[in-house]
Amino acid sequence: MSAASRPVVISFKGTVPKWTAAEFGKGATLVGRVSLGGNVSLAPWAALRGDGNFIEIGNNCQFLDRATVHIADGMYPTKMGRNITVGRFALVHACTVADDCVLGDAAVVMDNSLIGAGAVIAAGTLVPPGKTLEGGWLYSGNPARPVREVFRNEREVLRATLLSGEANKIVCEPDLPPLDMTLFAPTDGGSGPLYSLNGASPRIDPRGYVAPTSVVAGDVVTEPDTSIWFSTIMSGEGAPIRLGSRSNVQDNSILVTNGDRGPILIGADVTVGHNVRLGACRIGDNCLIGMGAQVGDGVVVEDGALVGARAYVEPGTVVKSGHIWAGRPAGNFRPVKSEEYEFFQRGKDVYVGYANTYLTEQLSRSDMTAA
Repeated sequence: MSAASRPVVISFKGTVPKWTAAEFGKGATLVGRVSLGGNVSLAPWAALRGDGNFIEIGNNCQFLDRATVHIADGMYPTKMGRNITVGRFALVHACTVADDCVLGDAAVVMDNSLIGAGAVIAAGTLVPPGKTLEGGWLYSGNPARPVREVFRNEREVLRATLLSGEANKIVCEPDLPPLDMTLFAPTDGGSGPLYSLNGASPRIDPRGYVAPTSVVAGDVVTEPDTSIWFSTIMSGEGAPIRLGSRSNVQDNSILVTNGDRGPILIGADVTVGHNVRLGACRIGDNCLIGMGAQVGDGVVVEDGALVGARAYVEPGTVVKSGHIWAGRPAGNFRPVKSEEYEFFQRGKDVYVGYANTYLTEQLSRSDMTAA
């Protein structure tokens, strides 16, 4: 990994991340209540965001390119033991991961789950909320299911293979998005996070937050109380991207379109989860696009619909209002329960609060710099 001297460090409500000996790639970010053990490494554009709760990372952990770690606001922290490797474009969210685990590329581990010591989570696997996975096993699938026991020697071979990026169908994912942020940041379009592209420049509402490590390029317009988070890409090259009021696009998500593909139109009160990929699509109001999901060109997500975590919505699909679509490829899973809808709306409100806090603290830091 090409190392930088320091990560991007962001305080949250006066709390600053803590670490000792660590290695950081370009754009690697630590936010708020993050505590790192010794000999931890973050590859380029990895984001560990401890704002609404804390993140504890043990010794000898490695987070590869575009890995994301977050929490559940006021509910669940993220606790990770020692000697854990998290793959490229993988997500660890509000859960506990014990020592010696290997999480493959694009894996998603969700809220209040527990991964036992020495487990291997295969590439692209979804661990749903609240699941406990016994240590020492290989898990795969959507949702995760036990495949077979995996012993130390094999686990360490898989870890080394993941770190090297060699082709391996167990822990390496061939269908990853571009990992290099510079592919989307026009060299003559600005210094970031906002860039002009083909004569168009982003228009961000003053009440909207844009994280400093994101790339927002071209014809992108946001409405009030929106937020665009760390290492996220929103690139409208010859076609618009619109983000409606009170909507958020979370860390390491990638929204890219052009004049041939058409616009990306996102309504009001929408959450686009961490590590999501959106093509040219239309998302209505009050929708949720789950963590690690992929939405193809020409998709319409109707008002009040939810796309499940790690779902793949095929091009041209219409996701029906008031229903959850899940799976790869995604299909109609069931209607949204009222309590689920209320919970997801709470999440949207949390992100409006986050945006306000980050904007206030950003302004405070600017004032101190000016002084």
